[in-house]
Amino acid sequence: MNKISGALLILILGSISLFAQDVKFISLKNEKISAPLKNYFIASVKDERADTSNIGSIKNGLLGKKNQTLNLQNGASSAMFQFIRNNVIQDTSASPIEMHITKFKVVANGTSGLKTENELTISLAFYHDTSKLFETTGGGITETTGDATKLIEELIRGSMQTMLQQFDEWWAKNKSYYLAIRTKPTIKVEVSLEQDLDNPDIISYSPKRPLTLDDFQGKPTESGSTVAITYSIVMMKYSTARTANNEIFVDVYVLTNFSKSKSWCRSEHRNAETLEHEQRHFDISAIKACELVDTIRKFTFSVDGFPSELQRIQRIKQNELDKMQEQYDAETRHGNGPLTQEKWNKLIKEKLESISCFSS
Repeated sequence: MNKISGALLILILGSISLFAQDVKFISLKNEKISAPLKNYFIASVKDERADTSNIGSIKNGLLGKKNQTLNLQNGASSAMFQFIRNNVIQDTSASPIEMHITKFKVVANGTSGLKTENELTISLAFYHDTSKLFETTGGGITETTGDATKLIEELIRGSMQTMLQQFDEWWAKNKSYYLAIRTKPTIKVEVSLEQDLDNPDIISYSPKRPLTLDDFQGKPTESGSTVAITYSIVMMKYSTARTANNEIFVDVYVLTNFSKSKSWCRSEHRNAETLEHEQRHFDISAIKACELVDTIRKFTFSVDGFPSELQRIQRIKQNELDKMQEQYDAETRHGNGPLTQEKWNKLIKEKLESISCFSS
């Protein structure tokens, strides 16, 4: 039983020895490449092929009748990395790139007369961090009556040089964009008051421009106890811009507007008391506009959520504005309570003086 086991062992070792003799190893010639890599350096080389034991086979010998399995000395990834490190000028302060061998195949195409034809195909992919940036394929065909390995070796070096330069040129053009989209975006929100100066129907709030009775140009309702209506609104709009460095700039504009055509006053109540009461409605809108501006300035916005965050802030301030207008009308009895009207006049005046977004 022991003798049988020993015989089997000898046969297996013999098979391995025969296989090793069939592989011809190619050493890449240390020949300097004149064109430097200006925009990156090869930090490592990885062989992604399923079978890394060889790079294919060629027809060799008289009339190309002998199949010869090939591999690079020390394996494809190690041999290519050493060749690049020894022969390619690289700037190690540039972008570190991992080069992946995705295909490396030598195929014997056949014979033509006394010549043998062999074809080389190499595909290389270039990675930054863990992201695949670029993939290119090179190679060529050799024809010879002698040993094809020398031509294959020259073809490998030439293909590598071409593909390294191809990526260097591509990276020079695309590096800034790639790094920008890889950079975590930041957001900066600026907010300011804006006036609508183009619409003749609109009066944008200004302490220098109080309302007059002539501004109430709308048609009163035919019935009801309301003597006047001030149509004032607080509007918000914004624009965005993104820079090459992935910075998002948001410009927010807040407007406090009075509409002449939608505001009205009954003729029998066109007096100073009514105007004073209606002016305070416009002032309240201005106060809430300033609070909106202040809230936006203090808020920390998120890159993805800033549109909904702006809308939520505006909605909260609009609800506060509506409640304050209703409270003002209720307590002053729509301007018919002189004492409470005077109280609100003082309150609104103090509030306007304490805020800085509207300057006199």
